[in-house]
Amino acid sequence: MRAVMDQRKWHWLDYFLLLMRTVWFTYNGYAIFVGTIGSVKWILLIWASCSYIFPYQFYRPGRIKFQYYLIAEVLLTGSLFIYLSSQYEISVTYSFLLLPILTVAYACQVKPLIWIGPFVLAGTWASILFTNYDFFALFIDTTIFYGIGFCLGRMTIVNNANKELIASIEEKNKDLEYYSKKIEELTIKEERNRVSQDLHDTVGHIFTSVITSLDALPFLYQADKKEAEKSIKEISDLARNGLNDVRKTIHHMSPTNHQTLVESVKELIADFTKHTSTDIKLNVEGDVTEVGERIKFAIIRCIQEGLTNAKKHGQATFIKIHISFKQEELIVVIEDNGNGCNELNLGFGLRSMKDRIAAVAGTVNFYSKLNYGMRITCNIPMAKEV
Repeated sequence: MRAVMDQRKWHWLDYFLLLMRTVWFTYNGYAIFVGTIGSVKWILLIWASCSYIFPYQFYRPGRIKFQYYLIAEVLLTGSLFIYLSSQYEISVTYSFLLLPILTVAYACQVKPLIWIGPFVLAGTWASILFTNYDFFALFIDTTIFYGIGFCLGRMTIVNNANKELIASIEEKNKDLEYYSKKIEELTIKEERNRVSQDLHDTVGHIFTSVITSLDALPFLYQADKKEAEKSIKEISDLARNGLNDVRKTIHHMSPTNHQTLVESVKELIADFTKHTSTDIKLNVEGDVTEVGERIKFAIIRCIQEGLTNAKKHGQATFIKIHISFKQEELIVVIEDNGNGCNELNLGFGLRSMKDRIAAVAGTVNFYSKLNYGMRITCNIPMAKEV
């Protein structure tokens, strides 16, 4: 943890220590002024002023350089202390070091500077060994001041670290809120696309059948009224069933939950053949295995779209559906004898088909040639069902 570092802003404790240092300078400056005479007085005052001002040139808010601060503190304050000690009693001059020791302990909180503070403290202790003054008393005083400064420095570290942690948490919370909104938007978009695809497939299939039946109704009515009335009832049933299918789509309910894939395809073919008079052949290859609801629903909708597209756009009269159950994949091929085209432009229905198959990790390929109909091939890996 390195909260006290270069370029950091000042903590309130930094301002407090500056205030204490100002008081310290004022007190010692006054003692020098009244205790000395002549030119020595002014030399000592200038010396003391430099020891007050210059170290803080390297300990300013946003401009902190600890190594230079320590060098300035040791050279200026230390040399002044040595000079005063040589000229005056150690008991008087030793208090001159107490506040600088506290400040040094406060500043030396990060490696390798954290090891410098104890050496400075040990150096001051060593100087007392060559005097007759009470070593134990001064040892206690300096140790207390050093301990106070060190504890204040740790408080600053913890406080700054907590501020950085809180700022980081707030920033991450903002990021989480942003991503949460994005996920919500993507979920809404995906759901909107799903509903639009389902409605397109369902409504397109229903209306293709209804329109084809209605187009043939006038001719059937002229030929056989009873048969026409029967056809009208079938069209009504088809529209009613289509309405139920739309409702199920809106509620995200599969219309074939109780059936297997092959049974659902057969029912879809029978219904489409009945109302469009289209010849449809179903071929199932391999061992019929159970598939998940997502895969089954995707295939049913794709076949539904393929039938509707073949009849509506291709005017096909014959459609072949081939379902192949393999060990690793499921292959569905839809071929028709419709008009076809040389350049295939994917409309909403075919794009929806690709999206549905891609959602279950599958692929779709389209092939069409003018006057040779169209072939749609869906490959779905069974092992990747989710």
